[in-house]
Amino acid sequence: MVLAGSLTLATTGRSQHLWWNLEQQRDATCLYGEITVLATHPGVYYCGANWHPGQPAGGYCGIQDIAPTERWNIFSIWDTTPTLRPTITPTDSQTVIRRFGGEGEGAHTHMKWDWKLGETFQFFVQKLPGRTADTTDARFYIFDRALKQWRHSATITSPNGGHGSVATIGGGLNSFLENFTGRDPGVVKLALYRLWLGPSVDTMKCLTRAVGDGVWGKLNDAYFLASGNATELKALFEKLEPQYGKPVYGTHKAALTPIPAAPLPVEAMQVKAKST
Repeated sequence: MVLAGSLTLATTGRSQHLWWNLEQQRDATCLYGEITVLATHPGVYYCGANWHPGQPAGGYCGIQDIAPTERWNIFSIWDTTPTLRPTITPTDSQTVIRRFGGEGEGAHTHMKWDWKLGETFQFFVQKLPGRTADTTDARFYIFDRALKQWRHSATITSPNGGHGSVATIGGGLNSFLENFTGRDPGVVKLALYRLWLGPSVDTMKCLTRAVGDGVWGKLNDAYFLASGNATELKALFEKLEPQYGKPVYGTHKAALTPIPAAPLPVEAMQVKAKST
């Protein structure tokens, strides 16, 4: 049973998180992830992965519900230091680039991306040595379901500056669901998350253990994050049950039994040719 306190948080909280157990892969350089949104509302960001949060050249990527007629995918990297800033190479004609501020500063990219409810968004991030000495390239790919191929959205190149976090993916790796406008907190939002991590495409492993805050748990062999009116969220889970099964709710940062270790999807292996 979900705790009453968790249900209250789901109604009023702006963000819910999953904190992944890296299974000792703190120096990974490849990350494949999936987000499946099952209920949404404009003004919500579904972060698939946020690595090295608060550290030099930490980064994040995911999908955003901007408006009823506009949705994006996002990939951003924070500055290494206030004087060591990343550069962006857009590698897709639809990629928009700019600087961002607010919660730190860094390089931002996004692309209009008409993701749909119930359809899995697939992404891949790889860290590689940059062409310039003492730099690291962070490459971001998204899988185009219509074309059945990967699209390289952008490469963000960061000066290393002697910081180990620049060249790796790890260190507090989390996913989150954020109502970034703060409007309509009672409207139900629900998304499923899965991640694979490793030192290369061939060796990525499914992460099976996570803890969360807000309303979180397991559903359909994945972890979920949710927010909104408790009664309406319960009704949504009941509606989804024939396809997704019953949810298993977690409590605040208390571990559940792991999700099954799913094999790396075929699409994830197909990115290797593009990422080498």
